[in-house]
Amino acid sequence: MRSSRIDNKYCLPIIKRSRTEVNATIEANINTFRYLEVWLDYIDDLDAGYAASLVGLYPHRLIMIFRRQNLESCRMSTERRFEILKTLSRKQVLVDLDISTQAEDITRLQSERVPIKSILSYHNYSFTPSDTELRSITDRIEGWGAYITKISTFCPMQRDALRLLSLLIDLRESGRKCIVLGMGKHGVITRVFGQIWGNEMGFAPLSLDQKSAPGQLPVDKLDSILEALG
Repeated sequence: MRSSRIDNKYCLPIIKRSRTEVNATIEANINTFRYLEVWLDYIDDLDAGYAASLVGLYPHRLIMIFRRQNLESCRMSTERRFEILKTLSRKQVLVDLDISTQAEDITRLQSERVPIKSILSYHNYSFTPSDTELRSITDRIEGWGAYITKISTFCPMQRDALRLLSLLIDLRESGRKCIVLGMGKHGVITRVFGQIWGNEMGFAPLSLDQKSAPGQLPVDKLDSILEALG
């Protein structure tokens, strides 16, 4: 099971209040998850060098996130956030930046020529935009030079999930690294077929109470479904 989770590119969301809790969670799961996603704004005792020190211990395995769930306002000031971003420059880490709420960070990184290996993401917790708008968003992300394009939207209807899977196929066929996921009960199917059809990673909490977005499947359940599908 452990090797299959590495092969399946599972990513464990980590939303903890202290560095001690984050460290313990990483150590307990580093051998069973390909990636671990650290939500920095929730850490009460965060300091400027912490994120970079983690990357030194676990190169190529971490995703750093500065936003909060549901795109709530960050506690961290813009200047402090940018200070930490600069410590991650040229590091072996992925940094997830939302194009709606963190456009200022993205623009500043580019204007000051701070190289970051980025997941540039678009989140919509209310609905899934039209196909035309989704493609406009992905073009905007590509223009910003994202290493990975990420789209995550709420699916009020089943058809929304199908449209997201179609977008995933289109992006993959164009040679782009991407993550396309649906939120909510109708978006669950994208969590399964996204793993099969080429998402760069799938987010799978240890349990439902540790999920970072609606519609995520616990890792044991996702394992069972993928095993049944062969």
